[in-house]
Amino acid sequence: MFIYLSYFLSEETPLYGGNGAITLGNVNTIAEGASSNTRHYSFSNHAGTHIDFPLHFSDVGKSLNNYQPSDWLFSNVHVVFVTVKENQIIDEQQISLEDIPENTELILLVTGFSKYRKEKRYWNNNPGLAPSLALLLRKRCRNLRAIGFDFISLSSFQNRSLGRIAHREFLVNNDILVIEDMKLDDLGVQPITRCIAQPLMVENADGGPISVIAELSND
Repeated sequence: MFIYLSYFLSEETPLYGGNGAITLGNVNTIAEGASSNTRHYSFSNHAGTHIDFPLHFSDVGKSLNNYQPSDWLFSNVHVVFVTVKENQIIDEQQISLEDIPENTELILLVTGFSKYRKEKRYWNNNPGLAPSLALLLRKRCRNLRAIGFDFISLSSFQNRSLGRIAHREFLVNNDILVIEDMKLDDLGVQPITRCIAQPLMVENADGGPISVIAELSND
């Protein structure tokens, strides 16, 4: 069975810090006499379920162009369930590193914070990841390529200075891609066979919308 791990973008999509807006408008409509329906989309490249590349926090960091098609197929996916509070910084005290297989390529962090996605607290009081966690995960999992989670940003909005450091630690210093605002509420004990994560193909992108699909094991 396959499931989506990305949200649909809409004008109700929450944005980090409550800043900006998403506009999905009509250009032409059949109802108004046009020969076809076409639409215009306007939004930040860090809106909704999206991926951060190293270029997001370093002018010499890698962009989307530096990755190969095979980089978006993850065969060794590990799901971590963590209970969090508002504004909490998640570190090695909440994540048991010894339980993560050393061959893991993608870590999915399920906190349940997505239940607040329609509320202000989702973007104003979101948890974040500790900078120290990046190096610990890299040492544990040499093949780790990305980490994804069900809250709006790696950076806690109430701890933004620490969040900027954390972004640089994950993206630049430890080469771990970051997938934010994922739809992980359908994940449970059923193992993931593989994930396919396809970013929107934009030249030299520092980040952008990403469509993530998981195949669940039938066992």
